[in-house]
Amino acid sequence: MQRTELATAAAPPAGSMADNAYAHLHEMLLTHRLPLDQPISERILAADLGISRTPLREALRRLEGEGLLERLPGGVLRARRITVEEFLEIQQLRRLLEGEAAAAAAGAVEAEMLASLRARIAAVLAAPDSCPTGRQERRLEIDLDLHRAIAAAAGSATLARLLEDLRRRMLLFTTPRTPERPEDVYAQYEAIIDALAKGDREAARAAMVGHVDALRASILRHLATL
Repeated sequence: MQRTELATAAAPPAGSMADNAYAHLHEMLLTHRLPLDQPISERILAADLGISRTPLREALRRLEGEGLLERLPGGVLRARRITVEEFLEIQQLRRLLEGEAAAAAAGAVEAEMLASLRARIAAVLAAPDSCPTGRQERRLEIDLDLHRAIAAAAGSATLARLLEDLRRRMLLFTTPRTPERPEDVYAQYEAIIDALAKGDREAARAAMVGHVDALRASILRHLATL
């Protein structure tokens, strides 16, 4: 009896397990470790996350309710791919809000964070091209951390939530590809970081808008070749 009570006390509450599963799945959606257009296996996900299917299903239902997952005939879930029209609407909103967030964050992002981002960019650029998948994953991580640092420093929890939601919905449009010219993307990151470090609001806004516009143009060029 005592052993049972101790085991029960040591086990995390189901709610926290579901919350943790939701956070992990959210990150997997952002980085496309949950690929688009592929059925989601509860068995594999539960094993990967080290949890039972009960909290996993709760997290999946939450993501489905937010419109990030869709249920197919037969009850199978998959990441929902948004339409071209939705993507363009989201990018227009991101252009406005990301630019304002960057302006608000100018001079407010911690110097240590900016230095870390610069070091990570330099490390990726210096790495050999033998593993393009790994380089792409590191680029996506840098991109995500930069945008989140800006949203956090902008001083508005509401704006941060809006940007996070727009970003994850944008990533439901297409699987991230290696940029046509990766060095151009890193130059965009550097321009944003430089403006943030200097506290130059207008330069930060312009650099961020240029970055969002370049992403939109790149994806539209890719679609035109399909």
